[in-house]
Amino acid sequence: MIIQTKYFGEQEIKETEIILFSSGIPGFAHDKRFILQPFGEAFSILQSIDDEDVAFIVTSPFLYFEDYSVDLPDHIVQQLDIRSQEDVAVWVIVSVRKPFSESTVNLKAPVVINVSKKLGKQYIPDRSDYSLRARLAATASEKRA
Repeated sequence: MIIQTKYFGEQEIKETEIILFSSGIPGFAHDKRFILQPFGEAFSILQSIDDEDVAFIVTSPFLYFEDYSVDLPDHIVQQLDIRSQEDVAVWVIVSVRKPFSESTVNLKAPVVINVSKKLGKQYIPDRSDYSLRARLAATASEKRA
């Protein structure tokens, strides 16, 4: 099928690439079908196929935050039909700033995807010690030190 994307224009995708977010993403409840598009080495685009203007730059939090972890409650595991840890991909939404060194990620509300079943959800825990705006550049420079 052919879709319009925010960053890559017209793209041909396969139905098997579509990830269903049954509740949408908070603030974008009407967008329920997404695809992941690679965007450089460390980033991807979570692109709505229902609205070309809805696209989020995402990255794996584990590339930048070694101690990051997500403890999913049973109801989320059931909702996403997760059977093993290998089924799960965790992404965080990037807020790109100028300059890029000011860009942040939302560690508090990760996007969790069952890659085998193609089911996704932005998980917002009741309590979290993680930041809504964790700086990527600070972490990258700390890693180099």
